[in-house]
Amino acid sequence: MAAALAAAGAEAVKLFLEDDGSAGTVHGLTVKDMNLHPSDEFMYNENYFLIAITEAGYYGYVNILVSNTGIKSFTPGFSFTIVTPEHQRLVRDVDFAPEDLVLQSDKFDLRLKGNYLREVPDGYELKISEGGLGMELRYFNQVPGFVLGNGKAVFGAGADWFYINYPGPRPVVTGKFVIEGKEVPVSGWGYMDHSLSVTNPANFEQVWHNMKFHAQGHTVLISSFTTPEQYEKGFGLAVITDNEKVLCAFTDVRVTEGEVKVDAESGKAYPGRVTYELVSDRCHAKAVVDCSRPTEKFDVLAKLDQKWWGKAAKAAINTFIAKPWYYRAVEPVAVEMTIGGETKTVKGEAFNEVIFTQ
Repeated sequence: MAAALAAAGAEAVKLFLEDDGSAGTVHGLTVKDMNLHPSDEFMYNENYFLIAITEAGYYGYVNILVSNTGIKSFTPGFSFTIVTPEHQRLVRDVDFAPEDLVLQSDKFDLRLKGNYLREVPDGYELKISEGGLGMELRYFNQVPGFVLGNGKAVFGAGADWFYINYPGPRPVVTGKFVIEGKEVPVSGWGYMDHSLSVTNPANFEQVWHNMKFHAQGHTVLISSFTTPEQYEKGFGLAVITDNEKVLCAFTDVRVTEGEVKVDAESGKAYPGRVTYELVSDRCHAKAVVDCSRPTEKFDVLAKLDQKWWGKAAKAAINTFIAKPWYYRAVEPVAVEMTIGGETKTVKGEAFNEVIFTQ
């Protein structure tokens, strides 16, 4: 009885509905969708995230962030990482002044001094560099960018929400990584999303599970996170595409952890296996990911140790707010999917994340 009463009093979670409250459908992206959405809220954070996974065993990812939570409002910066086949992490974090950010109004073209992310025919171009490390990449979209419904997951009364769209759901990626002056050719696959929140994410998110899966004929994108106990359910968003379009969209994303062990360094209960199950009226999918051999494991706040003010800030955050950690693994995965009554198993490569935000 107590459990039933607690469930009845839980706060609502609304996932990717249309503005009229109906179930969300897939919409193409406009320049307004792609561009920044400035806010006066102190916790405003807007982010462009890109992945490039190469056939040669390298992979890289980029976060371009604009935030009000720094010393000045609307402060831009970027962080990017290249991981070698030997799992060596090469990382650069750079902050800029607000006046360094240049953004076009009639097209998506974001520039930070000599660095840029911009829309071009059939996709996007990225150029980013710092201290002998760099990426010059072209993302050729096979599936057009999209947003599901109004793009928002709304938690409780509506002050807390998370927005996301997908400019690059299934791109072919070419170009190069630059490592200490040496050019490493890039040929492979990638991903790009664009997200936004205006309140403290700790209000509504706890542990993330993400999977980006690429096969010859399909992409599967999965994002899920647990929420605090007052909410009726967690966050889920997933899509399956073929080589041309989105086939299925899901907000019913079920995640089961297995082979869980407490990591000695972080103190986090990290799973060696994650099972994803996606359920909708028309489609069903299941994937089991072996996460037992992370290609990366790191303290998200470690970069603060490099700043003169950072150690004190990190200690305060760890004590009063959160101890965030990331785990990533790149592994072969088989996805069993049923679409329109037809069932098949698709084998490909997955970029999997387990993210502890608290």
